[in-house]
Amino acid sequence: MLADDFSNHIAFIHRLHDILDTYTNHTKRASLVARKYSLPTYHTPTPVMRQIERELDPCAERYPSKGVTLAMELWKDGSLESRILSAKLVGMIPPADAISILVRLPDWLGETSDKVIRETIFRESLARIRKEAPSPFFSLVEGWLASEITVVQTWGLNAIVPLLEDPGFENLPAVFTIIKPALLRACPATQLEIQACIIALGKISKIETINYLRGLLTNKPPSLMVRTIRRMRPVFSTELQEALREVFQGKENQC
Repeated sequence: MLADDFSNHIAFIHRLHDILDTYTNHTKRASLVARKYSLPTYHTPTPVMRQIERELDPCAERYPSKGVTLAMELWKDGSLESRILSAKLVGMIPPADAISILVRLPDWLGETSDKVIRETIFRESLARIRKEAPSPFFSLVEGWLASEITVVQTWGLNAIVPLLEDPGFENLPAVFTIIKPALLRACPATQLEIQACIIALGKISKIETINYLRGLLTNKPPSLMVRTIRRMRPVFSTELQEALREVFQGKENQC
């Protein structure tokens, strides 16, 4: 079992590659034209990856410091599967022990262009801190959202969406506060991420989301932000579309 080598990252990674090679889906290696990754991959079947994850979970809880070391080494190993496991392992480690590696996530995000790895980081690496330690989570993501670097803003927006999708989450004022800098800097490069965030906010509370956007758009907003939100209006709910239409119409009447 892989769990037997949890405390020995060299042995763990060696055994991991043996397992992945055994279950390699060779039929997919000839079809890379359809879907390419920037990293080498074994095209491991999903059930195999899930079984490996199940083995890692109790070990990460029992030996968090070893989990941090293994996560860093798995990331450096550099295959698609090892990086996905690395990102998932981070989310299994108790938040107090994981902080030292969570602060490295910007480096990891900057090192990968593979959507599946980035999605795993946003959803899985931050899973426990998002639920169990909301204050450190908000502090971490707030820094990304306040960045003047566009791509870093998108990281923050992507990290917020899973929080908003949690059925038990209700603290919209906290989210409204930390996403404001990114919304004020809204531009075509962040449009899709802002769009996803607003849609998720609207599902929690249409009224609060409408009032929030109305406040931003009527208080001397940057012109690029206005144009960006105007472009995304057709994908919003009927109520939000109508509220934004009234806001934009009012601004036109003021001109």
